[in-house]
Amino acid sequence: MRKLILPYLFLLMAAALITTVSCKKDQTMEPIPEQCPDTISFASVVEPIIEQNCSTSGCHDSGAAGGYNLIGYGNISGNATAILNAIKHNSGVTAMPYFQAKLADSLIEQLDCWNAQGKLNN
Repeated sequence: MRKLILPYLFLLMAAALITTVSCKKDQTMEPIPEQCPDTISFASVVEPIIEQNCSTSGCHDSGAAGGYNLIGYGNISGNATAILNAIKHNSGVTAMPYFQAKLADSLIEQLDCWNAQGKLNN
């Protein structure tokens, strides 16, 4: 009798493990907010926001103030979380733009959506 229970117990545990792993595979890192119905373009939306507000001369350009060079897709996408924390004025980070008013909520929302959509290079 014991010999029959052991294989069934093993199969039950294997099924539970497979179910757990397959469910996590389908989850995204961040859910896309409801206010993001359209795909945000890096070239026409994100990069211009960063160029106008962050990578200006003496800030996050090739001089890389604070260690953040925000010129080009690789630098921007690689620092997307830090950028969002700074422009949202989250606690524990230096609020950006430095010594200036917070960016408009609509601009922050566009960057947030781009990040949630997978930081596409489009």
